[in-house]
Amino acid sequence: MADPGKSRPTFAAEAIPSDIKSGVFLGNSILDNVVTCLIAMGAELWSTKRRLKVIEAVMTKTGVTPEMIEKYVPSEAETAEWEKERDRFIDLALGSLGNEGFRSVSASFPKRG
Repeated sequence: MADPGKSRPTFAAEAIPSDIKSGVFLGNSILDNVVTCLIAMGAELWSTKRRLKVIEAVMTKTGVTPEMIEKYVPSEAETAEWEKERDRFIDLALGSLGNEGFRSVSASFPKRG
């Protein structure tokens, strides 16, 4: 089969960066931030609960007991990695609370150059 990329023109363009953090969609930038935070927290919580259900199912099949989990002490490397993951979670879930929306959703957005 011939390589279609060599004989056909491409129409790909660079993505236009979003100005979404400057917009106000619900009439109040603080409300926008809280809703964004709530959606992010819900997504993170559900993915964590889903993963936990898989882990619990695997544990019951392999004989890992709740006592084994309670007695586990993470290594320094694990602790450092978990703290990095915690910081990522906090930034994702709560970072939007720091957005300073100042432009109404109906306002004209500046031209991109």
